[in-house]
Amino acid sequence: MTIRKAILALFMVGFLVVSALSMVGQDFYLPGSLLGELTGNGGGRLVVIRSAVFLTMAFFIFRHLRNKRPLSSIAPVQVFVNCLLVVGVVRLPFSSEYWIDWMIVAGLCVASVLLYFENRSGSQRIFKSDW
Repeated sequence: MTIRKAILALFMVGFLVVSALSMVGQDFYLPGSLLGELTGNGGGRLVVIRSAVFLTMAFFIFRHLRNKRPLSSIAPVQVFVNCLLVVGVVRLPFSSEYWIDWMIVAGLCVASVLLYFENRSGSQRIFKSDW
């Protein structure tokens, strides 16, 4: 393993740890402060997006270390939407106060399904002439 791959692996582990901590309600910010649950709706949305970005980066670093590339240009968008769904469902409180956020999660579910089929058809189109 080269030094670059080792550094990428360390970044991947760091992104996974920070994202996992965020899902259980602990938010880690550099240069080294650990905060509890944020109050308010706006801060919660930002934490969900931040955690989803870290999960997406960790996923693509993992794929890079395994020498796997995305099959289409839709794949990164699909992965990010799926990470938003996972983190959003875990992090958002089940309360009528957050009904707009849950409507956004429902919209992301529809977008995820559409992106799945678009990614699938795009990847089949890319390799159609290879066989």
